[in-house]
Amino acid sequence: LARDNSFYVQVEGGPMLVEDIDFAVNGIEDEISIDTEVGSDFGGLVGYDFGPVRLEAEASYRWADIDEVFVGTQGFPVTTGYLLPGGFYPASGEASSLSFMANLLLDFGPDDGVQGFVGGGAGVARTKVETGLSLSQPNGLDDSDTGFAWQILAGVRAPVTDNIDVGIKYRFFNHDNIDLVDRFGDPY
Repeated sequence: LARDNSFYVQVEGGPMLVEDIDFAVNGIEDEISIDTEVGSDFGGLVGYDFGPVRLEAEASYRWADIDEVFVGTQGFPVTTGYLLPGGFYPASGEASSLSFMANLLLDFGPDDGVQGFVGGGAGVARTKVETGLSLSQPNGLDDSDTGFAWQILAGVRAPVTDNIDVGIKYRFFNHDNIDLVDRFGDPY
């Protein structure tokens, strides 16, 4: 619903690819790495179009199922009391993030034609990771952390009516330095 010098609302949704999630365990870097399946990203926002610039307040939620866990060379203790050697292991669980962001976008093109945009946003996110090795350690990690998040946005949109646009958007979202604790008390 964005037009020059007016408020607008937007709903969005689509697939999401998650980069590998790397953990330092007890201070040892890259000791655990999680690989996910293709996930989903949904959100809604309200904004104001100043003409060449738009300002938005956005709430979004994204999640992906966990596919496998990579254990580093130090090995990993499991609930049965032995040390799991390094390698790839099937895993279960989910990684998710709820975020509230403020976005600033620069528009290119006319309101009544194809229009491109680029911009970024900053805000806060609550990220949760719930996972365990499928057989030996169900739900070994089930914790969340809240902190600063940022994103880079780009896309194109085109009007389908006088009041409705359809578009495609790319989002690079990052919530870094997440502090988690597993059920054994080890910091991740």
